[in-house]
Amino acid sequence: MQNKDEKLDFKTLVINETEYKTLLTNKFENRKPWVKPDEKKILAYLPGTALKVNIKKGDKIKPGQELMVFEAMKMKNSIRVKKEGIVKEVHVKVGDSFPKNFLMLEME
Repeated sequence: MQNKDEKLDFKTLVINETEYKTLLTNKFENRKPWVKPDEKKILAYLPGTALKVNIKKGDKIKPGQELMVFEAMKMKNSIRVKKEGIVKEVHVKVGDSFPKNFLMLEME
């Protein structure tokens, strides 16, 4: 419980142009802001091991093309792209293990 003499530190929170006076937790105040993912960088959504890499630097890729296959949690996962482009750099090779959010490849 709060003491009568202790002053509460209310913050203003704006949601859909409506202002609210509230108390915010430290966890909320220290959170990382959301950043739009870069479509030109393909990150690993699970930790895993590369089984097949079907592309190399300079290759032209088409939407739906399988770029690579990796194993995670005893399952094979296929990486495909939604847009066409040119491969700028491939950061994994067959047999490499990588953590979650690892930059697997970059496109131009």
